[in-house]
Amino acid sequence: MRVRTQQPRKGVRRAVIALVTICAVGAVATPIAFAVASADRATAASAGDDRLLPTPEAPRISDGSYAGFQFCGGPAGDPVVTTGSPTLAATLESVAPPGTVEPVRPGPRRKVAFEVDTTAGRPVLHRQLTSDTSHDAALQLPEGTLADGAYRWRVRVKDGNTSSAWTAWCSFTVKRG
Repeated sequence: MRVRTQQPRKGVRRAVIALVTICAVGAVATPIAFAVASADRATAASAGDDRLLPTPEAPRISDGSYAGFQFCGGPAGDPVVTTGSPTLAATLESVAPPGTVEPVRPGPRRKVAFEVDTTAGRPVLHRQLTSDTSHDAALQLPEGTLADGAYRWRVRVKDGNTSSAWTAWCSFTVKRG
């Protein structure tokens, strides 16, 4: 009498081979990913206070808390606001991709400097504040600061003795009536 053994089905065999392959690739890739992340942290730590902070991005302006933002330098031209107390905002850093750990920053939150001038370069306001978040900064100008007319503003970040570069000037117009 002959005993017949069953062969595993092709689909099950392929699934086992795929699973073993995925585990092998993960075993090789994980140490490489940890080494790259460790090297990045070591580079950032050794940079000291002479490193440059990223320049704030996406400068934008809004009529108020519930109004949408108009981005500077957009295809529609310079933003137009209908209030004398618009909100100026910028993104301080890109948001970390999902699954990554954001580096811990010792000490106080970053300071953010805003400058508002007339388009002729006459200073209107210089204000420094501490950002409430690590990714965005916003400043609502006090009522009465701006009359109807053309203005420009810019922003930069300060962290201890280091400062980012200023953003490009963002021109805008106040038209209340």
